[in-house]
Amino acid sequence: MGQWIDFQQTVNQRLLREDLDKEQTKVRNMNTKGHALVRGIAGSGKSLVLRNRVENIIDEFDNILILSYNRFMSGWLKSKLREKNIRREVTCNTFHSWAYHNLQYDYKFDKNDASRLQIIDLATKSRLKYQAILIDEAQDFYDEWFKGILEVLDTDTNSLFFVYDNTQSVYGQSHRRKADWSWLKLGIDIRGRAQIFDVNYRNSPEILELAWEFILGALSEANMKVSKKEQAGGRIGDIIQPKKKNSRSSNIKPTLLQISDEAMPYQIAQQVKYALSSHKESSIGVLVHPQNWRLKNVISKELSKLNIEHHAPKGSTDRDMNVVDRPFVIVDSWNALKGVEFDAVIIAGLDEANEYPDDLDKDFQEKAGIYTAMTRARDHLVMLYDTKTSIVDLMENAFNSPAQLVSED
Repeated sequence: MGQWIDFQQTVNQRLLREDLDKEQTKVRNMNTKGHALVRGIAGSGKSLVLRNRVENIIDEFDNILILSYNRFMSGWLKSKLREKNIRREVTCNTFHSWAYHNLQYDYKFDKNDASRLQIIDLATKSRLKYQAILIDEAQDFYDEWFKGILEVLDTDTNSLFFVYDNTQSVYGQSHRRKADWSWLKLGIDIRGRAQIFDVNYRNSPEILELAWEFILGALSEANMKVSKKEQAGGRIGDIIQPKKKNSRSSNIKPTLLQISDEAMPYQIAQQVKYALSSHKESSIGVLVHPQNWRLKNVISKELSKLNIEHHAPKGSTDRDMNVVDRPFVIVDSWNALKGVEFDAVIIAGLDEANEYPDDLDKDFQEKAGIYTAMTRARDHLVMLYDTKTSIVDLMENAFNSPAQLVSED
């Protein structure tokens, strides 16, 4: 078996983007008073803009709260704020950690509508007030969380800014994927203050085309309307069709390989070693199904045998660090790595994912998880499976489909 990943083929095209484009700069400089949102496709720089917006408003507000769903993204945001010497005025955390330590809201309360309502009462009684609140990965926040957050938002500034992408909605909230849903139902008024990012900077066009072709069927089955940015307008339920950057291409196509479950961990470890030998200052994400902890642990053991430094979190608290913008090898579930990006991604055990024809919401969340995993990869994407399944068939069909996305350059 040949080498899966050779970073020498792509290192000159490597994405090192920190500057904002015209649209992103407009959002960063948007009036700080009132509610505002950005819905953007994967890889469009939503989190980058959010972080830049914090830098832009830090002199205006004394008390700022940043919330995310993902611990790794929280770690990245904290790291970037420290680099700018922004510490005292900003609280940056995952929702669950912030809510537990400040409101005594336990993650166990998430289990049903009635228990989640406690967040509103707890927030009201807390007497906490933030002059500005910014939320990353808002598609994964429950409605009740938003209502609780509004209770701790200073009504004089009313500064709420959040970013989201319903295509990466892997933790429910299916009602917010419906055409008739509105943020006004939660008391959030973003009329005239909503922006759409449709340009994908992260992924090579080859990776983006494949990921988009794969998720299209799931979007259709979930009755989610796909529109170009110019057509979507104020329709909050529309999924925005991404634009690719042809300049990101190194002409490296994604790969789908069949490897036995028994051989897979060893092969992955060997291939990670080969890849790092081609350019050690590279990041690699080895992503597994959220329920497949066994495979994750076995892969980690094989990497350790080869003395490959890596991080394989044993629990959620092990994820509170910055792995986003530095050389790193991570082995974790694809849901846990939402928002993170890598020079190369290896999806191990694609066939562990299932279709759920009798539960369309669950079916979409499963496929959205795979789409999210695919779009973590900047330049190299390798997907592995042991057994031919309907999910593997869908992926093969995506490989055989013609390119259809418009290029921005």
